[in-house]
Amino acid sequence: MDINEFREFLQAHQDAYAAWGQFVSEEICNALRNSLGDDKAKLFLKIRSEPRLKTIASALGKVSRKGYDNPMVQMTDLIGVRFVVLLSVEIRTISDIIENCDKWHATVSKDYLSEIDVNPKIFDYQSRHYEVRPITQFDYRGESITPEMCCEVQVRTLLQHAYAELVHDSIYKPSGDVPKSAERQIARSMALMETTDDLFCKTMEILADNSKERNKLLEFLSSYYSEKIGKQYIDEDLHVNFSVIDTFKEHIDDNLPNKIHVLLSEKKYIPIRIINRVEYNPLFTQPCILFVYWLASQLDSGELLSHWPLPGNISGLELVLSDLGKSISR
Repeated sequence: MDINEFREFLQAHQDAYAAWGQFVSEEICNALRNSLGDDKAKLFLKIRSEPRLKTIASALGKVSRKGYDNPMVQMTDLIGVRFVVLLSVEIRTISDIIENCDKWHATVSKDYLSEIDVNPKIFDYQSRHYEVRPITQFDYRGESITPEMCCEVQVRTLLQHAYAELVHDSIYKPSGDVPKSAERQIARSMALMETTDDLFCKTMEILADNSKERNKLLEFLSSYYSEKIGKQYIDEDLHVNFSVIDTFKEHIDDNLPNKIHVLLSEKKYIPIRIINRVEYNPLFTQPCILFVYWLASQLDSGELLSHWPLPGNISGLELVLSDLGKSISR
């Protein structure tokens, strides 16, 4: 295929490649939402993943530089999409989605971990790249998507992305000679970024281990709220829930879930009271409200009010105390 034939191919297939990139992006994002939930999925990706269609001029320029004899097959980045996460340990989450999708064949074209194993003394550009091709022909958004069409999917961390943005055109694809001193500075920065990522990962591991018990309790409260009150009433605010859990953590033990279950079994009116208040008091939309009811049943109301961590919603606590027939003393 000569360059003019390739130009005609690109002109005829630009929309199809754009549609293929959009399909890949949406499939991965949907799978991520199904795995993590909508809220966590939004926080997981640090940059919006938008398909990038290579311009015809850029594609023809690359053919001239590389000397491809079959650019339709050899050029794997006519359409691409990038997923940027915070930490290197999170790359695996996106990789698993890509590798386990039954709608395409995915092959790894660049794996920074393998490159580190081969060249452990070299600190360089890090990213995980996939070549993704559909298993069979199908139509999407009015375009025919065929098995030879490749979408390049890049998965990298925010630090890796910053590095790539800096060096891509100035170091890897320069218009002139790159001074050795500049290459040395870039290598030093990559070493620093790799160390920083490692420290970030270890810090998050320590924090996750420290938060294991409170996360476990919140998972129970969320599940039990969904079962007894209704999932549709939850409007979870992590800051509110953890403020309550952390303030009264000395009252938490392994038997707390059973104690809350016993309380709701004895006082069957509590779910109805919660449902009746979700519209006008946000405390009752939080899973921790079940913990609050149990605390109110066990502690002196004055003690509970004096330690209450939500000064902007004392009225919610007073309603709980009133439900349990407790006087509101301060």
